[in-house]
Amino acid sequence: MMQIDNLADTMFAAAATVLGRLVEQSAVAGTSVRADHEGSIHTEGDELVALGEIPSLGAQLVVRFQRDDLAHIVGVMLGGDESVGELGPMQLSIASETVSQIAVAMAERLAEDIGASTAGIHAELCSDATLLPPPPFQSYSAPVRLESDLAPRIAVDFAAITLSKLGSSEEPVPVAASATAAPFAPSKPTAPPVNAAPAQFAPIVPTQSKKTPAGQANLDLVHDVPLQVRAILGKTVMQLRDVVSLQQGSVFELDKLAVDPIDIYVNNILIARGEVVVVDDKYAVKISELNPQVG
Repeated sequence: MMQIDNLADTMFAAAATVLGRLVEQSAVAGTSVRADHEGSIHTEGDELVALGEIPSLGAQLVVRFQRDDLAHIVGVMLGGDESVGELGPMQLSIASETVSQIAVAMAERLAEDIGASTAGIHAELCSDATLLPPPPFQSYSAPVRLESDLAPRIAVDFAAITLSKLGSSEEPVPVAASATAAPFAPSKPTAPPVNAAPAQFAPIVPTQSKKTPAGQANLDLVHDVPLQVRAILGKTVMQLRDVVSLQQGSVFELDKLAVDPIDIYVNNILIARGEVVVVDDKYAVKISELNPQVG
């Protein structure tokens, strides 16, 4: 099991991958530095704060960004090479989506590294400090260096409950260590086989408990898990400079004809197609095809 310091480094690497993709530049995360945060985290001032949720762990992550760094990042995303200055509504929307995607990537990497499920992981900008977990926090920060010489610094805060979850995940480590030490005690011939079994199968047990039972014997346990369902009328690709220039009355075309069915996604997976209907003055979707072929 990886130590918290190593987990933080892989999380910042995931953040660099997402940020590099968003700004279309190569991005490399620097080595993380521990800087524990003893007080409450404020959602106003020089930082933007994202709150990430990891349902499989019942844990939260706080990811912090400097406003000045995000202003420079948004400037690059809009096709420039300078900061946009004060974040207006449109720029703040872009920054919010950016920090959410980065926080989700970091949370997913953490879950993957400790063998937990990534299902349902989400994150969003948090403007209400009362929604954040209480201090103290075990905190890490690292710069992410971009081709354009920008090096925005990202900080992640592990709340006490998250640390307790990670600590419980690390309990199998002493078992593996004892198995290694067993060959040095030949006076107890029965000890090596007893200790060797947990060392061989401890990494496999979590994988089986998360995949096989969840999809079969314990399916009832996940029936109440909320899923994001989206009905997509159509899509198009636009440059960010075109997006920020949209005004009331602007018109742009989608990639579908008016007679084409709409796509229905659950957790970003295409599951059906249908047609738009109106039920009690609300838009609804009538399913016309289940499990359609993509394309």
